Amino acid sequence: MTIGIIYYSRTGNTRTVAQLLAEKLKKKNAVVDLIEIEAVKRPGFFTAGRAAMKQIELPVKNTNVDLGNYSTLVVGSPTWGGCCPPLIKTFFSSAKNIKEKKTAMFITGGGLPDPQGKPRQMMQQYLSDFGMNPSDSFLGLKMQKGKIREGEQHIEGFVQSILVK
Repeated sequence: MTIGIIYYSRTGNTRTVAQLLAEKLKKKNAVVDLIEIEAVKRPGFFTAGRAAMKQIELPVKNTNVDLGNYSTLVVGSPTWGGCCPPLIKTFFSSAKNIKEKKTAMFITGGGLPDPQGKPRQMMQQYLSDFGMNPSDSFLGLKMQKGKIREGEQHIEGFVQSILVK
């Protein structure tokens, strides 16, 4: 199984989780690539929150990325202003070979993300709009300065759900 973990991380929290998930998946013999969505300009705290709440697109450096080699995509996002950052949408709007891809999602935030909350719904909508198949596999983690504060007990189950064909 070849898995692409695609994520955006403004502060490093989401990157920390993406790297942890990659390690755990590799220990279970999955081939994993980390693909960080790179903003053209790192948005400040208030700009990021405003862009997310109003869904103002922010440009990304890595466009036209071919995701055809992956059987599964794991998409990771922080929470900005109670929303999914628009950089996720911007990235997938130009990505290639994403139709019908099985996807799983993880979200990080200063509070424990609600499994049925707005950021998850937004991300599911983005993925569906671009022709992907968002699964029920979801992980929400409360973070603080690169450390998981809540939700760590759900990581192993999330990893197993990704590996189910």
